[in-house]
Amino acid sequence: MEPLASPAMNAEMGALARQLVPTGDRLGIADAVAITVARHPDIARALAARARGSADVASARSVWLPSVSYQASLGPHMFSSRPGSGLNDNMQGPGVALNQLIWDFGRSGGQIRAASAIERQRDFELEATADQLAEKAALAYLDVVRAQMEVKEAQRQLVELHRLRTLIQLRTTAGISDRSDLLLADVRIESAAADSIQADTALTSARAALANLTGVMPATYDDPAPILAHFQPPASPPDFKSLPTVAAASESERAAAARIGQAKADRWPRLGLQLGYNRNNYTYDSRDNAFTAMVTVSGDMFRAGTSYMVEAAEQDRRAAQATKDSAILDIRGRALVAGETIVGGLKRIEAHRRQEQRAISTREIFIEEYKLGKRSLFDLLNAELEIYRAASARVIAESDVMRARVQRETVYGSLRPSLGLAAHLEQETHS
Repeated sequence: MEPLASPAMNAEMGALARQLVPTGDRLGIADAVAITVARHPDIARALAARARGSADVASARSVWLPSVSYQASLGPHMFSSRPGSGLNDNMQGPGVALNQLIWDFGRSGGQIRAASAIERQRDFELEATADQLAEKAALAYLDVVRAQMEVKEAQRQLVELHRLRTLIQLRTTAGISDRSDLLLADVRIESAAADSIQADTALTSARAALANLTGVMPATYDDPAPILAHFQPPASPPDFKSLPTVAAASESERAAAARIGQAKADRWPRLGLQLGYNRNNYTYDSRDNAFTAMVTVSGDMFRAGTSYMVEAAEQDRRAAQATKDSAILDIRGRALVAGETIVGGLKRIEAHRRQEQRAISTREIFIEEYKLGKRSLFDLLNAELEIYRAASARVIAESDVMRARVQRETVYGSLRPSLGLAAHLEQETHS
């Protein structure tokens, strides 16, 4: 089987894989991001595209290097049924020529500029791919953390309900409470057990999704909250020109503009220098052998497709400009949404915390009143349910804030540096 990548590319991927490899059974959010970026096939694809861009630039520049051509003809008399017909007499024999381009009125210059712009575009696309994978891995990690918090709250609810059931069991045995209270408590415990099973299932799914990206299944996941808490709100809008997606679209626009000039230059001839030698093998007269040194002029007197090539390049430029404008619009919208989500999420966290504390206080009061016969078991179980609902809502709000912070850092192109990783893959591979 042929290798999927060149040795140089494999070495580059290996350098990426060696950074921040988790040790033991623990995994942090920065580890998850680093491993995902290092091993994901999209990075290999982007590296191959970048290598292709470099090869295209070298190919475009090679037009200014001399070339050596050869030619030979079959004969004589190969098209005549009569040897004496004179057809193909003194036919030119094999020859070799050295050709050097002198000037082509900007045709090759446009091709080189277009290839160079595409090469830079591929560089930015590589960084954009890394940013997208970093965000994907970070969000997958946060899904695991959220699922863990939901499992914790579901288990806490189950423990509290079992504690209440023990109290009810004692009161039922003593004849203070009805047996129906015990049955009602069992019904609520079964519902809480279902909530716990659902939370465990969500955690298993989230861990599997993250393991699919990282290739590891650790026993412990570090708390990302201290790291994400250091993500400070930006003081200004994103610098769109420096963002990889926008920069890639800008380079695509420059490449299309260069192809416009290249297409227009196709109307003009090419000037070159040719040094050649031709041998006439068919007369065997050395005086018929030819040494040539000439300036060549070549071009199309009429070519209907030239105008269409110019129009196609113009439309490519317009499409690239629209792509850049669309990327800026999308980034601006995502930045606004992330900022508002963080502000609203922090307010929700405080509201749900107050709700949770009040529900806990209410439950403790209801327990004492239930013992005195002033509250029904339904009131007590309902208070416990309100605690679980408030805690679950708080977990969702905390997860939303963490996700929005990751998304905002991605929008501003600073997620990997904020996690302690290199800002660019080139820095990672040479570190």
